[in-house]
Amino acid sequence: MSRPLQMTVEAVLLQLDSIPGGPSFELWIPQHLTLRGQPARADVAMSIILDKILGMGFAPDGFSEGDGGRVYRYKEMA
Repeated sequence: MSRPLQMTVEAVLLQLDSIPGGPSFELWIPQHLTLRGQPARADVAMSIILDKILGMGFAPDGFSEGDGGRVYRYKEMA
């Protein structure tokens, strides 16, 4: 499956709105993210994304490297 090599933080946040309920999910995050039309530092972008994920009741559960980004895993908080 082809994954985008660049995305906006805004698009990732919208994608999170469509995550079905369940005990876990995976999320592709490309290396190159933009925020409000400008390149975003990875730490800033991931802080924004993680804040939303934590608010949804999920916690990080590792990641794996991929070509041009990472697949992050999240699980429901106990």
